[in-house]
Parts: sequence; C-alpha cells; structure tokens
Amino acid sequence: MARLINCECGEVVRGDTDDELVAAAQAHVEAHHPELVGKLTREDVLGMSEEA
Repeated sequence: MARLINCECGEVVRGDTDDELVAAAQAHVEAHHPELVGKLTREDVLGMSEEA
C-alpha cells in the first residue's frame, strides 16, 4: 500500500512500501533537514505517514 508524508517544508515524500517510504524520508531529511538526521525512527516516519 502506497504511503506519503506531507512535510512541513511543503515537499511530499512518497513510497510504494513502508521500506521505500522510510528510505525516501531519510533521504529527504538528509537533504533538507540536516538537524533531524539520526533523530527520527522508522516508527516516527511511519507515524507521520498516511495512505496515498
């Protein structure tokens, strides 16, 4: 089931699976929110997501 996160910065992060979403979110955080690197768990990311 595809999931997405609407980031506060305005970007939408998507993944077709939970693993893809977590990887995409980690890449987004590294590129746009370096202050959060290492602070979000897999459970945090999935908790912020919704069905696409």
